[in-house]
Amino acid sequence: MIDRQVVALAVASMSPEGLRVAKEEAAMRRMSVEDIVLEANLQMVKDQLYALRRVPPSLTVIEGGRA
Repeated sequence: MIDRQVVALAVASMSPEGLRVAKEEAAMRRMSVEDIVLEANLQMVKDQLYALRRVPPSLTVIEGGRA
């Protein structure tokens, strides 16, 4: 489960450059840095879940015997 404490730990362990970027985005969007980090992490989780749902590529034999 992702809660405020986990997000605070993530923010505390960010690189200086990553923290700077998150602070800039937070100021621009009038959000907290924690909310920016939480949003980014949730998007990564969503992307991973959708990646698991994708149908793996497959080859289909067509007329002439070539795939």
